[in-house]
Amino acid sequence: MPYNCIVVAREVWDTRDLLGNVAGTDGQLNQTVLSKRFEPEDLNSLEQALQLKDRHGGKVTVLAIGPPRDVDVLRECLYRGVDEVIRLIPPVGAELDSTIQAHMLARAIGKLGEYDLVMAGVSIPEGENSMLVPQLAALLGHEQVSYVDSLVEISADGVLCKREIEMGSEFIRVPMPAVLALGVYLLKDDPRTPRSAKAMLKLKMKKAEIPEWTCENLGLDDAAALAKVHISGREAVPQRVIETKDVDPEDEAALKAMLQEIQ
Repeated sequence: MPYNCIVVAREVWDTRDLLGNVAGTDGQLNQTVLSKRFEPEDLNSLEQALQLKDRHGGKVTVLAIGPPRDVDVLRECLYRGVDEVIRLIPPVGAELDSTIQAHMLARAIGKLGEYDLVMAGVSIPEGENSMLVPQLAALLGHEQVSYVDSLVEISADGVLCKREIEMGSEFIRVPMPAVLALGVYLLKDDPRTPRSAKAMLKLKMKKAEIPEWTCENLGLDDAAALAKVHISGREAVPQRVIETKDVDPEDEAALKAMLQEIQ
């Protein structure tokens, strides 16, 4: 039986190997020393959806909010074999919090027709407290499972998800349609490792047109009014100066003094 999956893809700040001052004295990000990348957890979600398509057939559709910056995540998805991509254009000048994004995604998903799973990454480097997935599940009226490591099985009875908990694993079965937030630490040679882009698809999809849906297309004429979070200001955190100290490992008194200092 084929299953249709909708994946949310995001472009996020690349926080690996940061060099220089990433924030100015006003607290604003210094974007000249930062770059973007495909959200790793969203890549995990995409891979799970593509593996379902490989095994059972069906369709994989990817949604992304906003124009591409360093990385065109939607074109990267086409290079990996998805069937359809759609770019959602946010309202001009709006503070794009998770509430606006959830409403935009929910309206777009409603326009797409029948689907079985909606999948997204569990975390966002620029805001670990993001409520995007729970809000989306609430708007769609579906069950939600967070911190999913893998999909164990899928059938007419629902999808069985596995996630790691303290001292073991937990298995959760939910009926479909369902909303899943995936987040898994992938080891080398892990079968869940996201596949690479395919050279043939890069040639084929390099100039493929990517549809764009505005808030007006989604029936959200006043989307900016949905925002619940408003940034009142920013304040830079002074950079810490870490001093090194040499301590004789044989000097017990010196070691105790060092421990007292860092407690």
